[in-house]
Amino acid sequence: MMISTWLANIVLIVSLIASVGAYVYVSRHEGSYLNLLTPTFLTAIPAYYLLPMIFTLILGSGATVYAYVYVYGTLAVENVVFAYVYTRPTRRLIRLPFLFSYKNFGLLAWLFLGSAVLMYAPILLQFPEYIFSPRDLYTHTRTGFGINFYTSSVFAYLAVILAQFSGRSLKVRGSIILGATGVLVLHGSKGQVLSLVLLLALFEVYVKKRRVTLLPSLVAAFAFGLFGFSLFAMTMVLGDSPSEVLESISSYSDYTRNAMLVIDSRFPVQYGRLTLESQIIGRIPRAIMPSKPKNFGALVLDDEFFPGSLEGDAGSPDFGVGVQYADFGVFAIVYLAMFAMLRGWMARIFVNRLNCSHHPADFFLVAFLANISLIPVGGIGWLLPEALLIAFFIRFASTVGANKVFRESVRLVPMQ
Repeated sequence: MMISTWLANIVLIVSLIASVGAYVYVSRHEGSYLNLLTPTFLTAIPAYYLLPMIFTLILGSGATVYAYVYVYGTLAVENVVFAYVYTRPTRRLIRLPFLFSYKNFGLLAWLFLGSAVLMYAPILLQFPEYIFSPRDLYTHTRTGFGINFYTSSVFAYLAVILAQFSGRSLKVRGSIILGATGVLVLHGSKGQVLSLVLLLALFEVYVKKRRVTLLPSLVAAFAFGLFGFSLFAMTMVLGDSPSEVLESISSYSDYTRNAMLVIDSRFPVQYGRLTLESQIIGRIPRAIMPSKPKNFGALVLDDEFFPGSLEGDAGSPDFGVGVQYADFGVFAIVYLAMFAMLRGWMARIFVNRLNCSHHPADFFLVAFLANISLIPVGGIGWLLPEALLIAFFIRFASTVGANKVFRESVRLVPMQ
């Protein structure tokens, strides 16, 4: 049975209240309404709730009651579970067996910035006509340029993080951040620029210990929204008629609708195949595996429901929780709740570690667990192993040539 507009709005609003309640709960725990849930909510609230509500009011949902309730129930459960697990008090600090130091941050920042430029230079040299049109550069390098494209982005983010921890003058840090911003802008991805802004905001809260109350956070969210809208306005073709404008904007908020499409289509349960393919095949660079297919993992759903976009290499729609539903059927909500539990537990661990270590390696992992896309590789899944390797590398690099090298010995941290 297809869901009515009034029932769809009720379900959506209940889910929104639960999600916002989880955010407020974490904010009160942190003492700041700008916290590690902010990156997720700044994009999730418009994409999962506000724009879909507008779309439903005008055009209807087109989904069954079961699909609509399942998707929005899952979104609420994920947020509530994360908030509950993250805010559980703990006194034990998990120690890492590797040495670390506080040297080389400034030098490493410059080295990573230079590496970001060098890694992206071959793309600019191959497509010089698109240098002043980064979006076109982005669309022409979706396939076959991953090593240069994504590695350059990671290096740019690392340059910014290390510059912030370097203790150098504002002029030096500003120069590195400006250079990294320029590199990310040339990538033509709006999300990467927004991630940089969020990275700087989290640094203020979790390293400099600035607490942001409700009103300033609302002002900041509004400013961030304007900034994000301006980035979209520079790249979106909205059309002339109201219907064309609505269709263009709704294309950026189709996560829930696509998930419902998978559920209502009775797509055969894949028993984890999509997740495994994303984790395994997605990690193999196309330069190493020239025959790497385009329709692996979650992209199987794109091939099934939107084959035109996949064949045209013009970007693939996102299916949100529909990917997990395709893999695990009705048990997808259990899988996602367990995943939210794991992320909340790890976020608590590394926030505690950062409070004690004040080291960029721990901050990198805090930002990663806050869902800032520091390794912006699509179609792979959770890049936790890669994030841990990068953090360990930062720790090792900080000890090179250092007079004082430390081994973790702190076992307990204050109750939080």
